[in-house]
Amino acid sequence: MTSVLPCAPSGPQRPRRRQLQIDTYLRIARSLRRISRIMNVLTDEELDRLIPLLTERRFASRQLLFSAGEVPERVFLLLKGRVKLYHTSDNGKEVIIDIAAKGDLVGDMAILEGEEHTIYARALEETVVVAICWDDFFYLVQHSPGLAFTMAEIMARRLSGVQRTLMNLVSKPVSGRLADALLDRVDGDDVRLGLTHEELGQTIGTSRETVTALLSRFVTLGAIEHTDDGYRLVDEELLRKIASGAVAVSPRHPVRGQPTAPKS
Repeated sequence: MTSVLPCAPSGPQRPRRRQLQIDTYLRIARSLRRISRIMNVLTDEELDRLIPLLTERRFASRQLLFSAGEVPERVFLLLKGRVKLYHTSDNGKEVIIDIAAKGDLVGDMAILEGEEHTIYARALEETVVVAICWDDFFYLVQHSPGLAFTMAEIMARRLSGVQRTLMNLVSKPVSGRLADALLDRVDGDDVRLGLTHEELGQTIGTSRETVTALLSRFVTLGAIEHTDDGYRLVDEELLRKIASGAVAVSPRHPVRGQPTAPKS
């Protein structure tokens, strides 16, 4: 269950919402423009109509925003924190579909999902959002061409990402999937995981133990190195070879595809 109260009934008789304080209004307006590409496509008039409909909510670490099977009530824009979007298998294992961060929308995919959410959304850390009732959001999408076009782009990119994940699961060894995940999280020379080994395993379909063992192998090979807050990319070419399958790495066996040093 979430801490969010039910939305007011839609329609012309909907009770008038309490107006936001002016300082809160201005703070949210600045935040929306600064952190969210989605809100940047709204006209000033559209944003002025939107902000009074927003409510600020806080979720503790591991608290659910919504569950699979629930009827969509709200769309959330993240101001702070991270939220994992995931399925659960019949045996209870989690499969992470995406990690939403500051500036991302959560719950908007219900446009495609139909009458119920098909995934779970859970805060990975203390998370602050602004929420808008689903009916208001859907109305805004219908009447804002800029927002509708941007939402279509975002959804196409998400679906492409899901398709890529599924293809990787069936076509790549776990070492290749992990290397892909690391490359996706490279920022400069740093590899910003932002996930526990267990959560990283849930994104690539393996166990925490396998992720830990493979990361250690990648360090031994010289593809990455440990830092105080994670990992640093050392040999991008090698990591890409692992991702492509040209170099196969097993957490339990010697590396294949690397030249063997001559014996003295």
